[in-house]
Amino acid sequence: MDEPKIPNGNLPLRVNQLDAEASDEFIHEIILEKLRDVLKYLQLSNVFTSYQLEVDAAIKFGLWWVVFRKQHSTLGQQLLDLEYTSVRPGAKTLSAITRVQSLLYLICNVITPYLWARLRKLQAIRSFSDFNPHLDKLITILQTTWQYVNLLNFVTFLYNGQFLHVYERICGMRSFHPKGKQLREVGFEFSNREIMWHGFTEFMTFLLPYINMRKVKTMFTFSSAKSSDGSKFCKECDSYPTNPTRVADCSHIYCYHCAASLVTTDGALECKACNVKITSLGNLERAQHLISLVDV
Repeated sequence: MDEPKIPNGNLPLRVNQLDAEASDEFIHEIILEKLRDVLKYLQLSNVFTSYQLEVDAAIKFGLWWVVFRKQHSTLGQQLLDLEYTSVRPGAKTLSAITRVQSLLYLICNVITPYLWARLRKLQAIRSFSDFNPHLDKLITILQTTWQYVNLLNFVTFLYNGQFLHVYERICGMRSFHPKGKQLREVGFEFSNREIMWHGFTEFMTFLLPYINMRKVKTMFTFSSAKSSDGSKFCKECDSYPTNPTRVADCSHIYCYHCAASLVTTDGALECKACNVKITSLGNLERAQHLISLVDV
């Protein structure tokens, strides 16, 4: 028997249905993460680990009870203005899904996956071949067959855009736009900002190693009045010198680290007091008369 047809203006795009499924999975992961954080602060993380399958099923049941049972759509579908409609064979017009279809959705999407996951976990812990050698083989065959059925259904969905999941065929319901198809607007503002920021970051990562930051800092640093006091302060950092060093050509005082860094990185030290250039560390000598003063 033929199914009722959805008008072309209400047919959803394949990408909208896939986006709705991805949104549902993302919302589910967010709820799991928040619940995991709450249990961690209550020191109940071991409970979450031991009963993760039950927690997962409880969250899906809660979403079904609060959202799907009343509004006939998932949270992901609501974000894209989608809703399930009944397409039972023999029906002449589209109608809202029935309570039986809603319960079938619960069984197919919540209860059955939980029981199957629990069975597979039990099989991994204790092999069934110990008491029934054919049970392990049967489970493997069922798993493989279900995967092939899902693959065939997905290929069919890509061809005609109907029934993204096998349980939709079982329940006799399809996604549609209750208010008519709307233009799919995609904003690229966020992507553009991210691309520009990453490009700027990569450019700065490439450029900064070639910039002598000490020289740039020196260009924008002005000597204070205390440096004119004489030979007690370093002409580079303008503070009491650490390991005082005197320039042999002009007798001005520097920290050894300041002088050696300038000679090593810039190739030469240009004295700020008299503009004498020193290109070798051999032109530096210790200022013995300041060592005792600095130690004090």
